[in-house]
Amino acid sequence: MCAGIKKYGFGGLTGLLLAFIAPHMTAFAPPSGDATLSDNYPPPVFQPTYKETYIAFRNPWAIEPVYVGNIDPETLWLARAMFSESKRHDEQDLVGWALRNRVESEYRGCTSYQGCVLDPFQFSAFISGQPKLGYYTGLTEISNVPGWQRTLALAFYIRHADERFRPFSQLVRHFYSEQSMLDPDVVPDWVGDLSPITPTRNTRLDERRFRFYAGVP
Repeated sequence: MCAGIKKYGFGGLTGLLLAFIAPHMTAFAPPSGDATLSDNYPPPVFQPTYKETYIAFRNPWAIEPVYVGNIDPETLWLARAMFSESKRHDEQDLVGWALRNRVESEYRGCTSYQGCVLDPFQFSAFISGQPKLGYYTGLTEISNVPGWQRTLALAFYIRHADERFRPFSQLVRHFYSEQSMLDPDVVPDWVGDLSPITPTRNTRLDERRFRFYAGVP
């Protein structure tokens, strides 16, 4: 007990306390620096606890890397897609849940994260012939790229999270980024007359960067 207090200090304990007594506060700001590979990973666990998952989603910018043995191929494919879409962990969180919705609903016949990510013309970085396809498919559980280890950890929590942590309904399976469009004034055909949804997660979602939609056939 004393060793834990000495290690984390008053500020660290206060941060954890606030995470539980103020769940609707604005997400914390990104910390300086980034997580790095280390031999001091926590022991392997298949299912993270509710408390661990709560803390991870409460502040994805400060998420700790998870033991590499927890990163199975499906988690790796989910993380690759999240990392290809954004380097901001709060946005990655929402992207990851949209992918989980696709897999769980077997959207377009996809029953795995690999199949979902490689589904033709669904995710721009994984379209055949794209210049960064090799880069993203080449990321592994031990790649030492800034932000990647936190993305892996976030993907792990998304895959195993309880339903209560969903930031939107299971019908949300589509998103697009205005900034990635050749013409920002032209929206994808599938948007139709749909309006973007507002996630229940308390995050600063910039609609110019990402818009999420429910009910797209």
